[in-house]
This record gives sequence, C-alpha cells and structure tokens, in this order.
Amino acid sequence: MLYFNGSNMEKLDQFTLTFYFSSLFILGIIFILILVTLNAKKRTLLDVKRKELEFETILNKVQLKSIEDERRKLGSILHDDLGQLLTLIHMQLSELKKNDRDNSSLKMIEDLCNSASERCSSISKMLFPATLIRLGFIEGLQELISDIQHATRIHIEFKHDDFELSDDKSSNLFRIFQELLNNTLKHAKATKVNIHIHNTELGICVNYSDNGIGLNKKSNVEGLGTTTINTRLHILGGEIITSNQKKKGYTMSFIMPYGKD
Repeated sequence: MLYFNGSNMEKLDQFTLTFYFSSLFILGIIFILILVTLNAKKRTLLDVKRKELEFETILNKVQLKSIEDERRKLGSILHDDLGQLLTLIHMQLSELKKNDRDNSSLKMIEDLCNSASERCSSISKMLFPATLIRLGFIEGLQELISDIQHATRIHIEFKHDDFELSDDKSSNLFRIFQELLNNTLKHAKATKVNIHIHNTELGICVNYSDNGIGLNKKSNVEGLGTTTINTRLHILGGEIITSNQKKKGYTMSFIMPYGKD
C-alpha cells in the first residue's frame, strides 16, 4: 500500500499542472500550425484562381483582338475591292444605257448592282467602322445611331460627357453597343432607346434602356450576345450595376474605369 504525504501530493500537483499546461501548449502549437497550413492553402487557391482569371482575360483579349483584325481585313476588302468593282460595273452599265435606254434588262441589272453596292457598304461599315477608327468612339456611335434611325422607326436619344479611351477600349465599347442595339432591333419591338454616358468619381457610367417587351427569362439569353457583352466588359475592367429584363423594357447599366491604358 502506497502512502502520500504532503510533499508527495505537492509534487504530484505540480506534475499534473505541468503536464496540463504542456498539453495545452502543444495543442495550441498544433492548432496554429493547422491554421497556418489552411491559410497557406487558401492563399495558394486564391493565387491559382487569380492567375486563371488573368489568363482568361489575356486569352479573351487575344481572341477578340484576332476577331477585330479579321473584321477589319474583311471590311477593308469589301470596301476597297468589292465596292470598287461594283462601282466600275455600275459605270459600265450607265454607258450601255446611253446607247439603249429602253433596255429593261440593263435597268434591272443596274438596280441590282445599286442594291448590292448598298449592302456591301452597310456590311463593310458594320465590320470595319471607319469613323470609329478615324474620329473616335463618340463619332462612331453617333454614325451607328444615325444609320439605325434612317433604316428603322426607332428613336434613339444619345447623351454623353466627354472622355478619352484607347483604340482597343473604344472598339470593345462600340461592339457592346452594337450587341445591345442589335438585341433591341431583333427582339425588343421597341420604338425608343435611351443611351446616356456620363462621368462619375468611380469611372465612366453607361446607361442603356429601351421601351420594348423585355427579355423572356425562359429564352436563351446567352445566345443574344450577352456572353460577348460580359466578355468585352470584363476586358474593359467594367462591372454591371443593374440589368433589368422585365416586360416593360430592357435596361443595362455598367461602369468602367477612365483612361487610355
């Protein structure tokens, strides 16, 4: 039988306390190591995600740049080559008509040639908006609006502040408006469009709206150019503020940074 005197009990209590605090200390170290490891993994995952987003942005820029280059080449070919060829054909037909004014076949061919020339010019302008390249975004968008208003009964109100953008940013923003206006023309059955671009402390704020029927939530919205709009907006460093697709019309507002970089 073991007997514990006061001295032995004191030593046992000290050993228990030492063991208890040592265990707490070790558990604390283990807990800290676990937290450090989890944070390191979290940072690694965040870094991987950030690099993926950076890579995706670069890839989108390269793809859209390639598309823009091909559009410009094709637009230039249509304007310079096919357009000039149609002009020459029209001139030759005019000469033939001088000698045979009553030839209905020549008149029909001339009309077809004029129609082909107009369509060629329209497609060329859509692929390669020369005014956008030559004079900048505002003038390019104003020309697009003017063409749409002449061809349709839609009234487009365009208000804007002055701002500067690089050629690449101007091109991407212009294509966004092409997609928005194309959606309105094809699907909205609208009679009026409002476009307001104004400067704010946070950047360039864009508001687009029409008075059409809106988008059906069950429809394939991604097929209406929304994917392209989001991709181009991401490249611009922009962010959608509101996107209303109710029956009373369509509205999209987004903000993008200033600058020509």
